[in-house]
Amino acid sequence: MKSPYPAKPLPEKVINRLEQILFEILPPLEEAVHSGRPADIELSQWMRSRRELGSRDRRFLSQAVFRHFRWMGWTRLGLQLDLPEAALLSALLEEPTESQWIQHLTQHITFPSPLAPLGALPLAEKIDQINQTFQSSLTDSHLITPDATSVIHPDVLARSLPAFQHRPPTWIRSRIGSEELLNALTAENIPAESSPQHPHAIAIPSGINLQQRLEKGPGQFVVQDLASQCVGQVCAPLAGQLWWDCCAGSGGKSLHLADLMKQQGGVLASDPRESALIELKKRARTCGIRMIQSQVLDATKEKPGTYLYDGVLVDAPCSGWGTWARSPDARWRTSTKDVRQSARRQQAILKNAAQAVKPGGTLVYAVCTLTQPETDQQAAAFLEAHPHFELDPFRHPITGELTSGMIQLFPSQHDGMFIARFRKKNEIAT
Repeated sequence: MKSPYPAKPLPEKVINRLEQILFEILPPLEEAVHSGRPADIELSQWMRSRRELGSRDRRFLSQAVFRHFRWMGWTRLGLQLDLPEAALLSALLEEPTESQWIQHLTQHITFPSPLAPLGALPLAEKIDQINQTFQSSLTDSHLITPDATSVIHPDVLARSLPAFQHRPPTWIRSRIGSEELLNALTAENIPAESSPQHPHAIAIPSGINLQQRLEKGPGQFVVQDLASQCVGQVCAPLAGQLWWDCCAGSGGKSLHLADLMKQQGGVLASDPRESALIELKKRARTCGIRMIQSQVLDATKEKPGTYLYDGVLVDAPCSGWGTWARSPDARWRTSTKDVRQSARRQQAILKNAAQAVKPGGTLVYAVCTLTQPETDQQAAAFLEAHPHFELDPFRHPITGELTSGMIQLFPSQHDGMFIARFRKKNEIAT
């Protein structure tokens, strides 16, 4: 999706200053990621201490930093380039034409043979170009954590890797007429596209602060990835029902459930982090939603009393390996050990969640990952351990095809997401 920001040439002194800043912050960011700390949080904290930086500078640095981590498997780990060379190569890999930044870096950096911008080429052709230039033997699997192949099916990995190397758009969920919101975005020169399957899902270029650009009230839209919106569609809650969102976080899916229920019924949103629930309450107030109650609760250890719900959503904490396009540094700070630990937590949450579903009720399990221990293997283990549940077939939220009751959304212009829907049988066999 085309950026709304015009590529105006920067003064040479500005480019020099941004280059200096970038190469100052990349080493500590690499160290932070190696220690398991998210790059976006570290970068945000650093930027708060540099108030002299304008929005243009911050946007440039953010794009350069995450581009660096997106291609680090080739530039730093595979080819072992120094920071300036890595910055140039990552820019060449992403940008379709020669930008001012590329022109600036090529003034003092040379490669074994000249490279034109490769941004418009598919990943396979990029691999060929890089290997020819550097006489290397890189593959697409060098772009992710080395042991990923042991927990992701080869077909899933092959379909996902190209998407990991592109920054996806930001998705918003319109709470008003989608045409009204599209017109408001157009009036502000913000490119926007609605999803054919989900008219209320609108994609805009990433990195835009809508609160500053739109006059529309913040309660008229919610920032929510398309894959996350699909989870709510699979839940398909009915007006008047009671649902438990047992890993609610800051409440994106709880808000969606409430809207799908036309704010008739109730949603209990729980999370072990009180700070997340405070944010949920703020968002609910902004949206004018009053049917959501919150409770600090660790679903790995307990359920909320003895009440049975029409539906339970288990949007479980996971490895997050379906979000590597949006958070490219995450592939370098997680391992298969994290996958196994996540799977054990998910199993405990599912056990408690199952006890809170009324007969004939719905249990939806969703994780933004691609790993087998957290997706199909987790679903199979749940069914084996809970024979009073069965898969509940549903229409694929993007293709419309009837599914078996579980799907893997592959990362594309959205996150990767696994969704399984179970139904609790009305009668338990004795």
